[in-house]
Amino acid sequence: MNLLPIERVSNITAQEFKENFQWKNKPCVFTDFTKDWAGLQKWNYDFFHDKYGHLEAPVYSSNYSKPGKGYMTNEAVMPFGEFLEKIKSGPTDYRLFLYDIFEHAPELKEDLSFPDLQYLWIKVPLMFFGGEGAEVTMHYDIDCANVFLSQFIGNKKVILFPPEESEKIYHHPFTVKSLIDPQNPDYEKFPALKNVVGYETILKHGETLFMPSCYWHYMYYMDFSFGLAIRSQNSPITAAKGSINLATHFVVDKGLNKIMGQTWHAWKERRAYENAKQFER
Repeated sequence: MNLLPIERVSNITAQEFKENFQWKNKPCVFTDFTKDWAGLQKWNYDFFHDKYGHLEAPVYSSNYSKPGKGYMTNEAVMPFGEFLEKIKSGPTDYRLFLYDIFEHAPELKEDLSFPDLQYLWIKVPLMFFGGEGAEVTMHYDIDCANVFLSQFIGNKKVILFPPEESEKIYHHPFTVKSLIDPQNPDYEKFPALKNVVGYETILKHGETLFMPSCYWHYMYYMDFSFGLAIRSQNSPITAAKGSINLATHFVVDKGLNKIMGQTWHAWKERRAYENAKQFER
């Protein structure tokens, strides 16, 4: 596995960004994307705990990807403040992702902005919270959007793979998932991983990672932290592809998991090995 550093940029124009990164389908880290956001300094543990701790939040764990009744469902629902206390107190695999806190607290949208880097912004910002040791398993975003992930508090390790590496990382068909562990690659179990080329970085407070459409990503919370993602579409074509993904994955994958359980999981795993075989050498 060859992991390249992700280029860091600042003071970049919209045209430079599109020519050097978006159109080349190449990730980058902005060091100044959030420099004018009020939330950059305002948003911290105390702010969310004290003002919004009463909100109910769907909490997820490492069971999210496991076959069976809990497949792709939340672990529990709890007050947001209680969840924050849990993830700040020490290592845990509890996470909160795709959390639309703005639905309940629309005033928070005043603390961020959508820069002129893109035309087709999806103006639904989403938040992600995790405690030390929490992991986001390898996947790509089902709606095929470009993602601009800004980091608040703490550090997060990120590993990315471009879409053309999908079969080498043992993509499970009918899903947007791979069950490899890129931090501890098992070359005996997944020999094609030896030939994968990707990217890695440590995302710090105030930095923003650009992940192009359909990029695979794995994230490791090095300590308590949270991030905010704003997204864009490259074109109506990629938006349509995302809609097809949603229908296929949620209807076919979740439906067959409900009917077949572990048998369906085993079939996907078998197909992933078969597809990767041509890259093993």
